[in-house]
Amino acid sequence: MKKTILILVSLLVFSCENMETVVNIDIPTHDPVLVLNSIIDTDTEVKVMVSHSVGAFEQIIPSCITDAQVLLFENNQFLDTLMIDLVNTDTVLYYTEMGEGQILMNSYISDIIPNSGSTYEIIVNHPDYETITASTYLPQDIIINDIYVDTLGSDDLIGLSFNFDDNANQKNYYRLRIFSRCFKTFFDEYGYEDEFELFGGYAYMLSNDPSFPADIPYDGYTFEGTKVTFTDDLFDGQTKNISIDIDPEGFKYSDCDTVIIELSTFSNDTYSYYNSLGDHREKGELGIFGGEVLPVYSNVENGLGILISLNAQNIQVKP
Repeated sequence: MKKTILILVSLLVFSCENMETVVNIDIPTHDPVLVLNSIIDTDTEVKVMVSHSVGAFEQIIPSCITDAQVLLFENNQFLDTLMIDLVNTDTVLYYTEMGEGQILMNSYISDIIPNSGSTYEIIVNHPDYETITASTYLPQDIIINDIYVDTLGSDDLIGLSFNFDDNANQKNYYRLRIFSRCFKTFFDEYGYEDEFELFGGYAYMLSNDPSFPADIPYDGYTFEGTKVTFTDDLFDGQTKNISIDIDPEGFKYSDCDTVIIELSTFSNDTYSYYNSLGDHREKGELGIFGGEVLPVYSNVENGLGILISLNAQNIQVKP
């Protein structure tokens, strides 16, 4: 059965008189499909959320499906049947014209820790829906070499450089973030030693690296931000040298008790998903002048959602 929606379109005619036109649009009935969402990485157990889709003009809120069969395969070999966790829940936010809402989601879990260099496939069966499948490749580990911290080259910035070897046998995608936690030690009015956290989180990076996405130069840098995603297009199969400056935001390197380089490798699915998600958020939001229709990438066959992989290497620079 089709729904009919009436849309009022105001037209300005040459005589400056307003008139209204009624346009009838037939909206096909939506057939719901399964929705799968999961991130495979080398640091955590496998966790999969399963829900269902709803039509764009329906007033139904998506909900968690807790009675599906979720199968996990590694390199085309059956590995495990995931079990639903009905005790622990995750909160998923959604947005409508009425504002922000929340959906409580249970996950299907396995105690298996994925291996880098393997391909994982998830198959979800349910009697009320068509079977869905998705697969992703979990990239190999990265070894970071020659880490150097420069605290003397600038009064305002901290320099950081390192390198790693790129795998020449495949297309590679990377994400870089620098995490730090910095404290200031002082003595209070009674003579007791105390600490005050100056900063905690991902540091602000500045760079002119040609592999980083470039913007109009500002203060001599073509890239600024707390994270950067890039490919090996300019250094395929070579040693990649990275040099960045970090804005310490008023503290010194000596104030920090923790500094971590987080360099992650992505699968092609992950890179495509995050890029399309960023474009969707930037250009797809409807406003007074409308927005572009920018779909978010999905690798789920016969359904919706995403199965992506991430291999993050955390290198402790300090202590």
